Amino acid sequence: MKSAEWWSNVWKRREPVRFVLVLVFLSTLVCGACGGIPKTYYYTLRTPQPPPPGDGKTNFVLGVEHFRAPQMLRDDRIVYYVSPTEMNYYQYHRWSADPGSMLSDFVTQWLDGLGVFSQVRMLPSREQVDFRLGGRLLEFSEVDYQGGVKARVNLELRLVRTRDHRVVWTGKHEVETPVLEKGVAGVANAINTACTQLLQQLAPELVGKVEQEYKASQGQAL
Repeated sequence: MKSAEWWSNVWKRREPVRFVLVLVFLSTLVCGACGGIPKTYYYTLRTPQPPPPGDGKTNFVLGVEHFRAPQMLRDDRIVYYVSPTEMNYYQYHRWSADPGSMLSDFVTQWLDGLGVFSQVRMLPSREQVDFRLGGRLLEFSEVDYQGGVKARVNLELRLVRTRDHRVVWTGKHEVETPVLEKGVAGVANAINTACTQLLQQLAPELVGKVEQEYKASQGQAL
């Protein structure tokens, strides 16, 4: 009969072998799992060329706040609706940042290119600004339930004069554009187009109010 000490020595000699076998087994499981994970695709917005600057340039400095958004849009996954009350996410198709951040940058670049303000900055900023532009993003999604796939963007903007914290202008608009290309890349392109159209419709009102404020600050007749 083998002694307890003998069995203990056998166990110790075989322990490194068992350890290696466990590592090989776990490595096989991990590699198998990795091979089954789909590739993740990322999309972003392209800021289009704004219209040529007009003669309404001012010496105002504009600060653009990070746009607020509902919980479902504080995520980088692309949202799609299959009914007015049922929505979901594409797990492997994502934005490069959350939609509120992307659209804040989009609007900042657009307004800077218009040439109406002497400077346009993203907030927070250490430098003083004359106006603050805040926004609330309400829709930024694919819509599948209205007879064809569409992209929908809904944005609300508010311009505040910083010297007296007065709201001098508000604008809200929703744009829907058809998805003309296949796949989620086509959805991303359609949302980009909707963002451009939305700004093209909101910008004239905003610019008109800023020019009016500038004339008043210069003592000119409105």
